Amino acid sequence: MLKNYIKTTFRNLWKTRGYSFLNIFGLAIGITCASLIFLWVEDEMSYDNHFPNKEYIYISKSKQTHDGGTYVFEANPGPLAPAIKAELPGVKYAARVNWPTPLLFNLGEKTLYQTGFYADPDFLDIFSLEFIEGNRASAMGNINDIVLTQKAAARLFGNEPAMGKQVRINNEESYTVAGIVADLPKNSSVQFDWIIPFKKFESQSEGGFETWGNNSFLTYVQLEASADLADVNKQFYDFAERKVGDDLFYKNFLYPMERWRLYNSFDRDGNEQEGRIKFVRLFSIIAWVVLLIACINFMNLATARSEKRAKEVGMRKVVGATKTSLIGQFLGESLILAALSALFAIGLIFVFIGPFNSLVEKELTVGLVEPMHLAFLVCIVVVCGLVSGSYPAFYLSSFNPIATLKGARQKAGMAGFIRRGLVIIQYAASITLIVCTVIIFQQIQHVKGRDMGFEHSQVMTTPLRGKMLEHLDVIKEKLIATGGVETAGLSNMRVLNIGSNTWGISWENKDPNKQILIGILHTDADFIPAMGMQLIDGRNFRPHMLGDSSSIVINEAFAKLIQPDGRVAGQTVRWGEDTHTIVGVVKDFVYNNVYTPAEPVLFYPFATKWGVLNIKTKAGMNLSKTVSQIGEILKETNPGYPFEYEFLDNVFNEKFKSEMLIQKLAGVFAVISIIISCLGLFGLAAFTAERRTKEMGIRKVLGASISSLVGLLNREFVVLVLLSCTVAFPIAWWIMSDWLDNYQYHTDLHWGVFALAGGGALLIALLTVSSQAIKAALTNPTRSLRDE
Repeated sequence: MLKNYIKTTFRNLWKTRGYSFLNIFGLAIGITCASLIFLWVEDEMSYDNHFPNKEYIYISKSKQTHDGGTYVFEANPGPLAPAIKAELPGVKYAARVNWPTPLLFNLGEKTLYQTGFYADPDFLDIFSLEFIEGNRASAMGNINDIVLTQKAAARLFGNEPAMGKQVRINNEESYTVAGIVADLPKNSSVQFDWIIPFKKFESQSEGGFETWGNNSFLTYVQLEASADLADVNKQFYDFAERKVGDDLFYKNFLYPMERWRLYNSFDRDGNEQEGRIKFVRLFSIIAWVVLLIACINFMNLATARSEKRAKEVGMRKVVGATKTSLIGQFLGESLILAALSALFAIGLIFVFIGPFNSLVEKELTVGLVEPMHLAFLVCIVVVCGLVSGSYPAFYLSSFNPIATLKGARQKAGMAGFIRRGLVIIQYAASITLIVCTVIIFQQIQHVKGRDMGFEHSQVMTTPLRGKMLEHLDVIKEKLIATGGVETAGLSNMRVLNIGSNTWGISWENKDPNKQILIGILHTDADFIPAMGMQLIDGRNFRPHMLGDSSSIVINEAFAKLIQPDGRVAGQTVRWGEDTHTIVGVVKDFVYNNVYTPAEPVLFYPFATKWGVLNIKTKAGMNLSKTVSQIGEILKETNPGYPFEYEFLDNVFNEKFKSEMLIQKLAGVFAVISIIISCLGLFGLAAFTAERRTKEMGIRKVLGASISSLVGLLNREFVVLVLLSCTVAFPIAWWIMSDWLDNYQYHTDLHWGVFALAGGGALLIALLTVSSQAIKAALTNPTRSLRDE
């Protein structure tokens, strides 16, 4: 019996090849899309799972309340890690780590930059790093030891042994390779090429490590397995304050590694809010929606074509087939069809995994042999097969055998109603995705078009390396002499990412109870012209900072805190024990969060070893030639250091990375959902045209024009698409209103977007259906009216 059912299934598939292809291809696309998204979701959900002590690993965060808002930072004071390890019950390991730092590695003629950390030895234990060569106990015993990852060692030494060998860093000192550790996977929150003992960092810097008020370092902690996080945090909260016996401006708490990737976001009240988990949830919903659309496609086509098998059902019932056996047969056919779709989908996944990885910037692999992936694929086949085939199976098995054998048609009844309802759901989902894609694009363009208060389109930045600072005047002169550079100015960090701030600034009539967070940027006199910033009061720093050692320039937001009209040039502020004169005020500019109003910031005379040179290139020049000239000048004046640069435009675009990922994925899957919907609509249109062939013939004989016949067939589908719009528009409006509310600076919802999406969907539907409608209208009536 089973053998006969399988034969019947494949015979029917071959007999209706076109219909079968639409079904298999539509479902395969749906499974492919869902599988790719769920691979991404799996990667996000499995972040940091490779660390064996993940559940005991934490990062120290600090809460700071300024001017009514509570901010959460990861910067901590230098003495914190050794103090809590020694004194806080439950702490097993604690390590100070500086922020990721790129260093120049020199080995013979080979020079390359690699990024890593200066860290305490406990770092190795906290993350249970696997040593391929060397051992954890002795790897950081000496101040000039260095631990490399396998990839970092391979870049430097190739296939030669690296242990015990010397490598020169920044053309200055040599370090001994004391350990090689296994590379960490891409879905790790901690990434590095090298680790050097933190004591080395201390020896190279100018103090500040013993100060509890200087929050400059990351602090990683591993608790004992028996420790209770709530109890530890209770003691940790004001640990620093108790330690120094002073009223410090921050409170600490430990934040678990399990939440680093998917949450790790805090509102202005200091409360945790959802981070990337929102994207995981959103993309999971999109995956299920696309899969649902594909299942609806199958169900619609199977139900629509059921009349073709009415006599087969009647005959089987007459010879004794039960309703249960018929349901089993048709569900079996559905499962076989789903299985064929899954096999087709596997091929498509292998084809599209590369482009999908490029889109989401990951290195996902299919991993068919993994039990979870196999189980997932089998689950999709079973669910899709049963869900997609359930209604057709029950519908077909309910046919009256006597009526079907006499040639009577089954009434559309509930089947027709459900079919139309499913088409509405299909198109509603597709239109919703289209609307969301367009509005996300509008939001990104709206913020990109915002007046940032500085120019970023022609500015490139290059980090200060080696002896660039000593030769700065010569470098600037040569850059301007190329004819492609307007000016170049220094800053200790890029203007879009100001990571330094203070609350300890006061001025006359300032409310002593208010702690206001002020951003700090160290700059030279050429920085403001290089960034195209506008001075609205006072002056810029003098060339070479002559007489400006105690001067500062501030922005409008800061100036209005001091005096409502912002005219504060000449006034003074106190910062610690020093008094500074405000010599100028620049127009507000946006930094860090591009979706919020400008925050207060001050420019302080450049007095650091590290930073970036901001080079303003001239518009209309040959950019590649100008970049090449800049590179030659920097190599000439700073030999031994490769030329590194980045355009500020790219840094600016990074601010929209998450939004652009949503837009791209929503756009891709909106197009795919429309394609799947059109496949189903095409099949339904073909079925409708075939069903009404005789009606078309009679109307044509009675004088109906081709255009009127095409319009008659199109009318039903136009109504369905319009009904889809009425369902989709409120849903899309609600979703995007809620999404836009997350941004202080956002675009408005315009009715034109909804009209465009609805009109586009209607046009696509008309083009899809019209091909079948025109074919039916052009059929010779003598052939369509001929009876068997």
